[in-house]
Amino acid sequence: MAGKRKDDKGRNLRLGEYFDTKNKRYMFRKMIDGERITISALDLVELRKQENDLLCRIDRGNKLNTRNAKMTLNAYFDFWMETFAKSGRKATTCTNYKSYYNTYIKNTIGKKPITKITKADCQRVINEMMEHGKKHSTMANLKSCLNIVFECALDDDIILKNPAKNIQLPQTESKKRTAIEQRQIDLFMDFVKRDRRYSYVYPAFIVLFNLGLRIGEMAALTWEDVNFKNNRVSIDKTINRYRKADYGFTMAVASPKSKTSVRTVAMNGVVRRELLKLKMKAATTVIKLPLVDDAGHIKKYVSGFLFTNTSGNVWSEPAFRCLINRIVEQYNKGVGKTEKIDNFCPHMVRHTYTTLAYSAGADVKIVSQNLGHASTAVTLDTYTHLTEDKKRQQEEVAQRVKIS
Repeated sequence: MAGKRKDDKGRNLRLGEYFDTKNKRYMFRKMIDGERITISALDLVELRKQENDLLCRIDRGNKLNTRNAKMTLNAYFDFWMETFAKSGRKATTCTNYKSYYNTYIKNTIGKKPITKITKADCQRVINEMMEHGKKHSTMANLKSCLNIVFECALDDDIILKNPAKNIQLPQTESKKRTAIEQRQIDLFMDFVKRDRRYSYVYPAFIVLFNLGLRIGEMAALTWEDVNFKNNRVSIDKTINRYRKADYGFTMAVASPKSKTSVRTVAMNGVVRRELLKLKMKAATTVIKLPLVDDAGHIKKYVSGFLFTNTSGNVWSEPAFRCLINRIVEQYNKGVGKTEKIDNFCPHMVRHTYTTLAYSAGADVKIVSQNLGHASTAVTLDTYTHLTEDKKRQQEEVAQRVKIS
């Protein structure tokens, strides 16, 4: 690489500054404790900002940790996971971070020395995810993970700046949250109820459609949570997935998504009837799962789950999603059926509950409490989709306002 004391615009460069004519980049080099530190940037203003930050840090006595600067990002990530990640974060969050990292970073920029990773490197990872059709939320979660790791390295004086801080996420259009049409619900539920293979999950779908629970909340229900005397169901836990290599188990009972997710909801007559029938005929479930705190430490074991699969295990969201796929596929194969069922994801059942309850005239505050939301604004902004009948009703009301 040819170094110049002037850049391609003829500007004089300071001592230690160089212009890489081949790659059109500015560089600053300085020896610190026998180690050569190199800073690079695409423009001279940014280079000198970084250069000034480095020199100010040296003046304050905050020298770079040149020994750890040779670590790869993979090595630092492992160190971060062991030392910092589990402090103040749920075990499930750490599990998700590790999953995102191993999938998208470990075999790409993870092999590079942490000090050599640039903003462009991080941006390329995001761009490749976008090209492969990854969801905006997945890219946002990965960015959050990288940002936290690099900020920690910055605090440790290993790097000069956080290369993930200002990477851009694509402006993808959010997928519209939709509810399942009533006719589709009727066809689906009637098929599940009558089919010999799938009738065992009919009570689970009754609970989901009528109470608006998350899949993990439904899967974690035990008979201790059902109060037939007061017609109430308590939701105070969920089923989470974990990495066995890190925690010694793959599934466990844990606290729900947030504090407002702890709630009790009223059973209607349909839910009560199906749960009573299930309780009378259901054999005692053998499975026991660990109940863990937010850090993943086992406190005790839980049994007596309402709903299990054919293997006797509690449901996870991926497994329940596959179940829905199989049911829809089996129904649509039926001979002589002129109306098909559209496939749907488990969370659409929650949207459907919200829409139907709101369209039926339920107070939005009650619906929000039943869903376990922090405020009614979350319910209205995220889940509520007015049916066409409700829209027409509202339009008729609005048209009554006539000023002349």
